[in-house]
Amino acid sequence: MKILLTGGTGFVGTGVRHELRALGHDVRVLLRPQSVGKIDARERVEVIVGDVLDSQACLRATTDCDAVVHMVGIRRELPQQGITYEAMHTEATYTVVDAARRTGVQRVVYMSSLGTRPDAASGYHRTKAEAEKIVKESGMRWTIFRPSVIFGPGDEFHPLIAELVHRPLVPVIDGGKALLQPVAHRNVVGPVARSLTMPETQGKTYEIGGPERRAFVDIMYQVARHYGVWPNTVSVSSRFAKPMVRFAQRFRSFPLTLDELHMLLEDNVCDPTLFTQTFGVELDTYEDKILSLLPRIEALAA
Repeated sequence: MKILLTGGTGFVGTGVRHELRALGHDVRVLLRPQSVGKIDARERVEVIVGDVLDSQACLRATTDCDAVVHMVGIRRELPQQGITYEAMHTEATYTVVDAARRTGVQRVVYMSSLGTRPDAASGYHRTKAEAEKIVKESGMRWTIFRPSVIFGPGDEFHPLIAELVHRPLVPVIDGGKALLQPVAHRNVVGPVARSLTMPETQGKTYEIGGPERRAFVDIMYQVARHYGVWPNTVSVSSRFAKPMVRFAQRFRSFPLTLDELHMLLEDNVCDPTLFTQTFGVELDTYEDKILSLLPRIEALAA
């Protein structure tokens, strides 16, 4: 099959790109000019230079393709640069899907997120829900994946926690008791690639989580113990934290946005049985992988 992959140089998208090539598919990647250098020419991946918000670029990219794997997503908005959830989740999905329909593509796989729903507190999850609706109403044969936080070499989550525990003061919102269900990178990327040729996955949404549920604060303290530090934590009620974060998020150096705070305050867990049974996945444990994902102390100081 000839596959158009968007978001193909990200943490998860890179893994999916490699899996698609390993399965023998011809892979075409839609990339912004500044990302072209992220793909080695020896990979034999076709590159289309353009933006997911540009309908003409998307038409060029989807022409002659059998399927689209749409992976574009952002964690933090940068409104000054036009990088918003509405643009990068909803509008980008509409532009890609519309181009795919107009060029006759019949199959689409979309990477969403666990917790996605129309009435979510976070704009991240609400716009992901809008994107899912676009995919479901596309008329194409669709599959949607909703993973919890994904861990693996090169992830962003663990370096952030490592940096956090070394701060002079670490605010813990509402006790940091919200549960996460981290899932291994390799447990996600393989099934995403394989789903394209599995008819039984069409019209299905798969929630993905690992075998362990861990409170955010427990992960934080485990990371701190690894570095031999004891974080100077201060308990903060979300009632007071929200207005403070709303003000401070305008500064890019501030580590949290109001939207991210909303996501941190709710459990991000699921029953992954449908996923594991459909794809025959034996989920990797998280507990014994955490320490291998953390940067060295000198890297944190750099």
